[in-house]
Amino acid sequence: MVKMSFANIVISVGVLAGVANGVPLPSDPKPFIIGGAEASIGYAPYMAALISSGTIFCGVSIISEKLVLTAAHCVFSFNGELLDNLYIRAGSNKWNSGGITVDVGDIHVHPKWDRDTIKYDAAILELKEDLVFSEYIGVVRLGYDFVEGNVSSVVTGWGRTGPRIEGNVVHLQPTPDDLQILYMNTIDHNQCQEQMLAIAGARAPPIQEDIEICTFHSRGHGMCVGDSGSPLIRVSTREQVGLVSWGYNCAIGAPDVYVRLSGIRDFVERILDLYRE
Repeated sequence: MVKMSFANIVISVGVLAGVANGVPLPSDPKPFIIGGAEASIGYAPYMAALISSGTIFCGVSIISEKLVLTAAHCVFSFNGELLDNLYIRAGSNKWNSGGITVDVGDIHVHPKWDRDTIKYDAAILELKEDLVFSEYIGVVRLGYDFVEGNVSSVVTGWGRTGPRIEGNVVHLQPTPDDLQILYMNTIDHNQCQEQMLAIAGARAPPIQEDIEICTFHSRGHGMCVGDSGSPLIRVSTREQVGLVSWGYNCAIGAPDVYVRLSGIRDFVERILDLYRE
């Protein structure tokens, strides 16, 4: 068996790293699906797709008419260079049709972003044209309170909806055209770390409680490739409290890990202030 480095053990779930076709499952391979459902039209007007060369690879949330928030790893190539020719599609439940498309201009990456440990995995993208808000395009409310465990939450995204499993090998399914939605609860720091250790053993990366938050639904439900950057929404307040960052393969029974908005508040507000008139 090929030894895997830390960067390959986990996945930044917008990028094929550790869950590409042909990667063995760690244990107990059984058929499962990611477990979401199609979102209703207009459910998440703050949601947009991040696209390059006609391919979606991440989600973003709209935080002003000029700015969108996503994961830092979404804007870098495998060799660490900033991607170009990025654009978003907003105002549609389909990532590949409808709504409007707007090109990305300047990219603001969190100054503490560390691609090796996947910490401070956040970036804010300037749009070359201002968005015009409507029933289907709108700003997400930002929630900076520290969120504990057992908080009802929801994520929307266009990540892959499930793998096809042959023996002990997982083959990722195609990206869905339609926006998917999954409800789940946050889990506390200790539970997240324990579940990661149970799946990955000593290879499990540490969860940094002040800047990361975890969710868990059940085996067969969770984030996958293409969901990175998508907003984690607290159901009771409809506020964004996190954004999808990384996980250990897709829905195999391990938690999904998000950047806490409370942990990057200064960064978000600083960039918002730059564009406030």
